[in-house]
This record gives sequence, C-alpha cells and structure tokens, in this order.
Amino acid sequence: MAESQARIETLNKSNFETWKLLMEAVLIKNDRFKYLSEVAPPPEPKEAYDSWKIEDSKTKANLILCIQPSELKLVKNCLTAKDMWEKLERTYLSKGPAKKSNLLKSLLHFKMETGSDVRDHIRKFFDFIDKLQELDIVIDEDLASVMLLYSLPANFETFRVAIESRDELPKLDMLRSVRRGRGHF
Repeated sequence: MAESQARIETLNKSNFETWKLLMEAVLIKNDRFKYLSEVAPPPEPKEAYDSWKIEDSKTKANLILCIQPSELKLVKNCLTAKDMWEKLERTYLSKGPAKKSNLLKSLLHFKMETGSDVRDHIRKFFDFIDKLQELDIVIDEDLASVMLLYSLPANFETFRVAIESRDELPKLDMLRSVRRGRGHF
C-alpha cells in the first residue's frame, strides 16, 4: 500500500475528485474498498467482527495517510472507514452556493507565476472550468478565453495582444488541445 500511496497527492481542499479516483484504485487493488461500501458485520461471531474491525482500521489508516493534516479534522471522529469516506464525499462533493462561489472566486483570481509551465497552468484553468460545469455553471467561450489570456503573467503581453487582434478569440477546444501539448495558437 505504501508504494501505491506514494504516487497519490494527499487530499486537500481542491483535489478531491482526482484523489477519490486514485484512492479507490489503490483500495481496490489492495482488497480494501469493500470496507468503504459495506456495513459492519454483526457482532456474532465475535471472531468475525474482531477480524473485520482490524481490517477496517487498516483501511482507515490508509485513508488518513493520504489526507493532508489540515483536513484531518473532518474525519477525526469517524468510527469506520465507510464513515470517513461518506464524510469526505459529503464535504467535498457539495454542490451548494458556497462551493460555486469558491470555485468562481478561485478562477477569477487564478494567475500563472512567471516561469511556470504554461501547459500546467492551462490544465489547472480548465480543471476549474470543468468543475464549474459539473455544478451547472457554464462560462461563455469568449469570456473563458479572455480570462485565460489575462491569467498569464506580464511577459505574455505580446502574445495576449496578438491573440486579441485576431478576428475571433480562440475556441475552448483549441485551448484544451494546447494543454495536452498537441496544439498551438
């Protein structure tokens, strides 16, 4: 389990969907996912329950080791791995106004650091767009293009002016292909 976990970025406020998918894969591979989907067996016979409790505790430990310390407060009172999993889903898969507001605010304030990888920046930008679409918030293509252009650092000014001087702004599909390294402006 430790080898598989080393490749999983610990859970934080912004990566639940990816973390969940990777964590599920690791737990399935290690025959622990059943502790997230099954209820505790009845206490009789005691040996069966004791064995289940030990394995459930190991599954809880696997989860805890893949959660950033700042997020552990969410699951510290959970009694089973299933309780932990459900609490994390309720917290991070919320579709309420607070989640929408936080994502929109994050997108509006999203800026690339000078010297950073532009493909990584574009990938993160579209992660915000995709998450907003999952919450039924659609950002107009032209608006998204302009937001992406203005999220780039000052050393992209010439590039920004060249794009804005075109007859049309780039389409989102074309911008998405840039993040995969297959396209260019």
